[in-house]
Amino acid sequence: MPNPYQRFRVVLVEPQYEINVGAVARAMKNFGFSELFLVNPKCDHLGIEAIKHSKHASEILENASVCSSLAQATKGCDLVVGTTGVLYRHWHKTFRFPISIKQLKSKIKQSKKRKIALLFGNEGTGLSEEHISSCDLLATIPSNPAYPVLNLSHAAAIVLYELSDLPLQSFLPAQKGSKEQLLGAFFSLVDRYARQLRNPNKTKVAFRRLVGKSMLAEKECATLLGVLRRALRELESK
Repeated sequence: MPNPYQRFRVVLVEPQYEINVGAVARAMKNFGFSELFLVNPKCDHLGIEAIKHSKHASEILENASVCSSLAQATKGCDLVVGTTGVLYRHWHKTFRFPISIKQLKSKIKQSKKRKIALLFGNEGTGLSEEHISSCDLLATIPSNPAYPVLNLSHAAAIVLYELSDLPLQSFLPAQKGSKEQLLGAFFSLVDRYARQLRNPNKTKVAFRRLVGKSMLAEKECATLLGVLRRALRELESK
């Protein structure tokens, strides 16, 4: 019987310690997940400590894919979800307004995305602003404000537990290619008005997040794309 959680991909970005990588693999097997990607790992995911702490989930480590970039690790995913424990801070290059894991669960339940990447940053700095800007959604685990940052493997276990009881019926949302065309058209429009906007890059990031949160259907995406393309054609004709 095929694993219903194959539509989820766990992505560890630059993990530092074998013990955490092994523990994440163990949590994945605990809750039925199997697809693990590592982006520029700073440790050996097949090292003694990793294998030891994965317990009976060593096959997840053995089958893990090692990538040199986040784009490579999320290729083929329809939704990219970043995780963070940092909530209230001013960021100059991107937006950091995460939803709770329970809210994420609700959105995924409604959308039935075909392939979803769950990103976890490294133990020292978490996800960088560049990585966060590439995410469609940003999620957090509500915790004590005095010490909100969880251990990597603990955070992964909580997220996977919350998502493990989702009904996973198939559904065809807006395809990634369609969403990329929509984003491309909007970005072109932003570039046209760049001199009149305070921060064009933030505007682009905000729209990417909006598209991610809205869970567009294919027809909705096509309708919006048609409006943006018509606006661009009219600008070009002037």
